Amino acid sequence: MRKATNKSENNKDAKTVEENENKTVQKTKTKKSTVKEKNAVENNNEDKKKNKTKTANKKIEENRLPNIEKVSEKKSEAKNKSVDNKINANKTKTERKKKVKSSDLENIIQEKEETNLENNIVQENEEKSLLKEENIEINHEKLEKIKDEIKKSKKDSKDKIKNSSLRKNLVRNLSIAIIITIYFLFIDLGINSIPVTVYMLDLKTFAIFIAIISIVIFEKAFKKDENYLAIHGIEMILVGVETLLLLQLYSAGNEYFNYILLAITLGMIVYYLIKCLIIFIRYKVKGK
Repeated sequence: MRKATNKSENNKDAKTVEENENKTVQKTKTKKSTVKEKNAVENNNEDKKKNKTKTANKKIEENRLPNIEKVSEKKSEAKNKSVDNKINANKTKTERKKKVKSSDLENIIQEKEETNLENNIVQENEEKSLLKEENIEINHEKLEKIKDEIKKSKKDSKDKIKNSSLRKNLVRNLSIAIIITIYFLFIDLGINSIPVTVYMLDLKTFAIFIAIISIVIFEKAFKKDENYLAIHGIEMILVGVETLLLLQLYSAGNEYFNYILLAITLGMIVYYLIKCLIIFIRYKVKGK
C-alpha cells in the first residue's frame, strides 16, 4: 500500500514536475513569442522611423534644391551687381578723372587769364600813372587858370549884382526925390490958382494920403524885414508932417509961406542927393 501510495505520489510528483515543465516551456514560449512580437513591433517602429526619416530627408533635399537654386541665383545676382557696381565705380572714377582734368585745365586757363588781366591792369595803371604824372604839371597850370577864371567870374558876378543893386537903390531914391519935388511944386503952383478953401482941403487930403502910404510901407518893411523900406516909411512921414506944417502956415496967413515951401523942397532934394552919394560910397567901399 505504501509502495502504491509512493508510486502514486511519485506519479503525482512526476506529473506536477511535467506540468511545471510544460508551464515553464509554455511560459518561455509565451515570453519568446512576446519578445518576438515586441521585436517585430520595434522593428516595425524602426522601419516606420526610417521611412519617416527617409521621407523627411527627401523633403529636405527637395526643399534644399530650390533653396540652393535660389541661393545660387542670389549669389549670381550679387556677383552681377558687384560687377556692375565695380563697372559703374570705374566709370565714375574715369568721369571724375576727366572732370578733374577738365577742371584743372579750366583752372589753369582761368589762372592764365587772370594773370594776363592783372598784367594788363598793371600796365594800364603804370601808363595811367605816367600819363597822370605828365598831366599833373599841365593840370596844375590849367587849374590855376581855371581858379583865376572862377575868381574873376565870381568877382564879375558879385560886381554885377552889386552894380544892379546900387542902380536900383539910386534909381529908387532919385525917383522918390523927383516925385517929392513935383509934389511941392504943385503945392506952390496951387497957391494962386486954387481958392483958399479948396487949397486947404487939398493939403489935408494929401497929408492923409501920405500917412496911409507910410503905414503901408511900414507893414511891408515889417513883413519882409527890409531896412530900406522902413527908411522910406520915415521919409513919407516927414513929407506928411511938412504938408501939415504948410497947412498951418497957410491957414495962419504967413508972409514967408512961399519961402518956407521953397526951403522944404530944396531941403528934400539935398537930402536925397546926399543919401545917393552915401549909398554909392558904401557900395564902392564894400566892393574893394
